[in-house]
Amino acid sequence: MTLVTGDTVSVDGTGKVTGVRRGEGRGHIGFSIRRFAGHTYVVPQDATRLLGSGRLDRRLFDITQLVKDGYDDAHRKQVPLIVSYRGGSGTQAVARRALAAADAEVERVLPAVRGEALTADKPDAGDVWRALTDTVTGDSAVAAAPGIDRVWLDGRVEAAVQDSGALDPEGGVAQIGAPAAWKQGYDGKGVKVAVLDTGVDATHPDLKGSILKTKNFADSDSGSVSTDDKQGHGTHVASTIVGSGAESHGKYKGVAPGAKLLVGKVMDDTGAGSDSSIIAGMQWAVAQGARVVSMSLGDTDAPGVDPLEKAVNDLSASSHALFVIAAGNDGPSDTTVGTPGSAAAALTVVAVDRHDKVADFSSRGPTADGALKPDITAPGVDIVAARATHGSEGEEVAPGYVSMSGTSMATPHVAGAAAILAQEHPDWTGERIKAALTASAKPLTGTTAYEVGAGRVDLTRATGADVTTEPASLGFGTASWPHDDDQSTSRTLTYRNSGTKPVTLDLTSDVTGPGGGSAPTGMFTVSPARLTVPAGGTAQATVTADTRLGGADGAYSGAVTASGDGQSVRTALGVIREVESYKLKLTVTRRDGKRDDAPGVTVANLDTGKQYTPFDDDKNHPDDTVTLRLPKGHYVIDAQTTDPRGKTALLVAPRLMLGHDTDLALDGRRAKPVKVTAPDRRATARDAQVLFAARGAEPAYDYVGGNSVDVGDTALGQIGSGTTAGSFVAQFGGIWQRTATSPTYNLVTTRTGSFFTGLNRAFSTTRDMARVNTSVATALTRATTAPQVSWSTPDWPELDRASIFSEGLQRPAPTGALVQYLSTDRGLRWNLGARIANGSHNEDTASFLTARRFEPGRTYRVAFNGGVHGPAVAPASGTGATRYGGYSYICVPMFSDGPGNFAYLPRTTVTTRLSSGSRVFTSTTDDTCLSVYGGLPAAPTRYRLSISTDRTKDYGTSDHVDAVWTFTSRDNGETKGVPFPLSVVRFHPKLSLTDTAKAGARLRVPLSLHGPAAAKGHLKSLTVRVSYDGGHTWKTATVYTDHTGKRYLTLTHAKKPSTVAFRASLTDTDGNTATQTIHTAYRTV
Repeated sequence: MTLVTGDTVSVDGTGKVTGVRRGEGRGHIGFSIRRFAGHTYVVPQDATRLLGSGRLDRRLFDITQLVKDGYDDAHRKQVPLIVSYRGGSGTQAVARRALAAADAEVERVLPAVRGEALTADKPDAGDVWRALTDTVTGDSAVAAAPGIDRVWLDGRVEAAVQDSGALDPEGGVAQIGAPAAWKQGYDGKGVKVAVLDTGVDATHPDLKGSILKTKNFADSDSGSVSTDDKQGHGTHVASTIVGSGAESHGKYKGVAPGAKLLVGKVMDDTGAGSDSSIIAGMQWAVAQGARVVSMSLGDTDAPGVDPLEKAVNDLSASSHALFVIAAGNDGPSDTTVGTPGSAAAALTVVAVDRHDKVADFSSRGPTADGALKPDITAPGVDIVAARATHGSEGEEVAPGYVSMSGTSMATPHVAGAAAILAQEHPDWTGERIKAALTASAKPLTGTTAYEVGAGRVDLTRATGADVTTEPASLGFGTASWPHDDDQSTSRTLTYRNSGTKPVTLDLTSDVTGPGGGSAPTGMFTVSPARLTVPAGGTAQATVTADTRLGGADGAYSGAVTASGDGQSVRTALGVIREVESYKLKLTVTRRDGKRDDAPGVTVANLDTGKQYTPFDDDKNHPDDTVTLRLPKGHYVIDAQTTDPRGKTALLVAPRLMLGHDTDLALDGRRAKPVKVTAPDRRATARDAQVLFAARGAEPAYDYVGGNSVDVGDTALGQIGSGTTAGSFVAQFGGIWQRTATSPTYNLVTTRTGSFFTGLNRAFSTTRDMARVNTSVATALTRATTAPQVSWSTPDWPELDRASIFSEGLQRPAPTGALVQYLSTDRGLRWNLGARIANGSHNEDTASFLTARRFEPGRTYRVAFNGGVHGPAVAPASGTGATRYGGYSYICVPMFSDGPGNFAYLPRTTVTTRLSSGSRVFTSTTDDTCLSVYGGLPAAPTRYRLSISTDRTKDYGTSDHVDAVWTFTSRDNGETKGVPFPLSVVRFHPKLSLTDTAKAGARLRVPLSLHGPAAAKGHLKSLTVRVSYDGGHTWKTATVYTDHTGKRYLTLTHAKKPSTVAFRASLTDTDGNTATQTIHTAYRTV
């Protein structure tokens, strides 16, 4: 994984970070590693100032998400960025020229964010980083270069679709009152509606004559070159808005069949797009005159303004178009509304079923910034609409129609309703249409405004309504604790009457509190209680929130209702009554005694799992301090600060109980240096890490941090007091070596209950260590290898991914002369491996032993990467395939080595397919590790899983490996997951270090079975075939069993050098089968 800085992070097939290689000229740069809420971040030290100023997107260093979204080097050769500029035209021009000189390619111009979408070839990423940044005067840190405002990841956005359940043939068009609007003559005629989605099937009868223009914005490397919808999502959305129902004789008609479509294909045939493709589609839509823009897509929201939110807000203001956007399908938890639905100007939509019950999957508010969202709901469960001819999404319910669920399906209902109001009121802005739809929404009992906004869209009330409100909702923000001194807050609510007669309205508020009961009397008041809105005019009311009168702390929400003279309008409102909270003032001082205004600081709440990066807020800190307001509770705090000399201090407060306003000085002068020595006193630290873990109230709230360190320039310090041994642990580990061919010393020191303030330890003798003699095989030419070392402590599984980075320890491969010494402190377990690279620094493969205990004073022998390379399954180690109800996770390492180690090879061509009969659950060329998101039948079902992999010929062996399994599986209700019954055959011949055997000689080839067939009495049949001519002809080989029950083959090689291939087929006693073919398993010479 190449970062924007040009540094490379190594990740194995399980997602574990196994190493960092610094980019050219960056050997002095340190790294911080943080793991929280299931995500691992690797941040170079020189990026912390930009992150701290809010100018750099933290997603650029989220290794977990980058791998998940396919930004790793195996799947993407470029780093995609969105860069916004600032300053005058001359300054911006200088910045653009610098980026061009660094070979950054402009992919799209994005005026909506005052910037451009850029890509940097990964070998050029370091040059692009230098063009984006500038060294701070007198400091070793960097800031944004002149003319550069912000740098974002051009992130991945996905369609907001959910798996359908039981079918609802009634749909949602009648539910929202569309037929009543049609009777009044309003069907969206003359209104342009843009659908930004996966394209459209323009040949579907329901869309005939409805499409004005189409344009493709999907990323060019996705294979999408037309606007045809090969996924199905976009066609379903489009027909929900404008579908004529022709294919169904009018049964499945859209909300606004008279409207015309502008279709922007912003997501590819897998249902994924990039931030820049979405923004480009938004710009095009408003340029084409769209009055309504429907966007059934999104991504996780974070505090601050991201490029999608900025584009929605700016384009809404400049074009007066209304952006109708899905809230997302990450419910039912709070604060899950996604971006760009989190934008203030968006009309944000969640889903209800046909009974107006909120769908569990619908995201809830508030936004990550605490704003009141969503705005409105619409039907989004089991919605029937047009099926794309080449689409794969949805359950077919009738010829030409499929059912889908999600906020994606709710959004076009609201977009269609907006088109009807746009027809009725040609002069209305998007903001006023938004207000009219929310004002006329049907209230939903038993819900909060943070769940449903104003209620369910209702065209029977929206059309013909004379009175609307501005703004669409009233958010009162957060009232600080304690509340006895709160000041009341007022907002102005404007009522606009477009009718020819005055309207008198009675105003009331109905608000519920955190427990669902009514808010205390007087907490919300509306004045006046009655007002008259003149014909064609406006009148105003004042809504006041007095949080002194609240009961329980938490979110209060509801609506102001104004009714009278045949009119009734609602305005959602909400306020958050802060729980007991206090100020935490942080000051960071470097080792040279000067303040640091942009350090790397993380504050993690161990009671709630919330994480804060206090300097990452795009605000100036003139006194070099930051004050956070945080809930009462237990926190762990860590800071990294570096002075101009490159001297770094790592500071940790293991457990701070915040129960009053607190000033905390994170003073680097209190840190002390590290002095650790190996038995060979001339050995020096080649790479080292300091790690720590703090346990939260629940495992999900645990916080794990770490930093790669330069032992000579790094000092460690604890802030405040320690805690209990079972609540906190700190570890220091590294590799010591004298020369490139000398033994390595892998040394780890553990401390529980407190962090290090300096560290002095001498490992004086190898008698207290384990010796490991290691060989590494490879058929690659010009290869190098480096040890891959990680450790774990059973008492602290939170640190089971702790790794020693092995940068700089490469030596020629193959080799049989690696010697490693391992420290053996109580409970320490080691996971050893080898990374093999082919000439360049690009990692080609890595193989690993399962973690184990090594005893002091003993000598061990291990071998890595020897043939035969083939598939491996071991569910306990996360390999194979596991079922979780209707979902499954498939991860089969296809090139695990002959000695029995699991191996991961990132640079392969992979095709994976899971099917049952004619039904295909997944068919992808992504990776051998993937998730199948739902759809697996609960009843016992016969499945077929096939994986076909190719690697380049320069590997020399196992250049093509295929495996096919057939098996029966059912949903047995296990929540922890049940492995699919996959079995494999492994081959373990004794080969040379270049994976060759002697021509003309006999060779014994031991076999081993893994999976269900390996259990005693569970193998029904096993056949092995051998080919000596590249797989053209095959000969059955006899499988022998020795007196210990071990199986083997005896092969006689031809005198002429050739290749040997294996094909094994087995059936277990339950009828599950496996067939695997390994071409060029080894060569004879």
